[in-house]
Amino acid sequence: MHLTDSNRHPPAPSPGWWRNRIFYRVDTRAFNDSDADGIGDLEGVRHRLGYLELIGIEAVWLTGVIASPVGRARQGRDVDPLVGTVETLETLVAEAHEAGIGIVLDLAVDGSVPTDPRGVEELDATLRHWTRHGIDGFRVASTPGITGPVDENTHAILRLARQCLGESRTVPLGGLVQHWHTASGPLVELDLGVDDRFSTTPFEALRIRQVIDTVLNDSGKVGSTPVWTLSNWDHPRPTTRFGGGATGLARARAMALVQFALPGVAGVDNGTELGLPESERPDRTSSHPVRGMIPWEGSDPPFGFSSAPAGWWPTPPSWASSTVETQLEDPGSTLSLHRNAMELRRSYELATLAPIRWYGAPRGCLAFRHDRGKLTCALNTSSTSVPVPPGEIVLCSSPLDSGDRLPPNTAVWLV
Repeated sequence: MHLTDSNRHPPAPSPGWWRNRIFYRVDTRAFNDSDADGIGDLEGVRHRLGYLELIGIEAVWLTGVIASPVGRARQGRDVDPLVGTVETLETLVAEAHEAGIGIVLDLAVDGSVPTDPRGVEELDATLRHWTRHGIDGFRVASTPGITGPVDENTHAILRLARQCLGESRTVPLGGLVQHWHTASGPLVELDLGVDDRFSTTPFEALRIRQVIDTVLNDSGKVGSTPVWTLSNWDHPRPTTRFGGGATGLARARAMALVQFALPGVAGVDNGTELGLPESERPDRTSSHPVRGMIPWEGSDPPFGFSSAPAGWWPTPPSWASSTVETQLEDPGSTLSLHRNAMELRRSYELATLAPIRWYGAPRGCLAFRHDRGKLTCALNTSSTSVPVPPGEIVLCSSPLDSGDRLPPNTAVWLV
């Protein structure tokens, strides 16, 4: 599946290379298992690079790779042996670059580093270590609270990391944010901000519009690029978050069109492109979301994830209809919708940081136009169908109602 798109471009070591990319977060242990131990690994990710290239991914954010947080001597410079070795990662990075895909690494930093001179030296050595191995950027977080948004301590770490990497912005720094400033000032060191508010907003047009305006305004003030993602490790996948079942899936598909129409970076959490819900915990001991393993092919669990009898987490048999293999063959699948949206996003240059213009829309709906791409996105979150805005339809998340009306839980792109 190593196909080449003439519009794709390899990651270049130049400032701002990430600004128009589509990022894909890989939960390494849940993505693909290459050695039959039931746990996903870096070699498994390498085996699936063709899939990522095929669907239009331009940068991968790897999580669950580094063995320990940066802090003491050499901590943070080893790969977790459960998922591979530094050499395995280096091979993955090289092949990803050949496919035009950049690699960003999740980097946890001990919260004591900003006040410890030895910790500062270790952070510098660690960043240089991974860039020498070809890593193109980092998402930085402090421990404890690695999954939380940037706080005062993380901001201090970002400042140190920026000093280590230089001001050329060749290697981007990313982080999860709820506010684009801390008590010590704006997050000007942050190149990529994954705003947590967009991945928690309910399926209500007014709330969605308010969050979009806020994120664009806040990120613009600090000169950072917003990353639009519908879920992350702390929040359920959109299909589950928006109600589950057919309704949740329809809303998730609609919100994907909103996401891909927005200026900035689009971020896809692995499995979201398949419309997967959360996996249920067999023991129901926690309400924390569980991603489950990616279903690749076949009719029985674990659906090509591993040749082991079972992976580290049970895969629902009902996912047989949601495998990559099945959805690639279905032009109406959620995966096909994502592929089409990502291709059109590039064609219409929707990632360009240009203003969006809001239009009047019926109650419970929204409509906006990207100034650069000249494409209109309309979303219906109400309970009744509404007229489709003027223009030629280029993509729709669900079939239109009779009389060319936009049904509930549906979005459309027009030019």
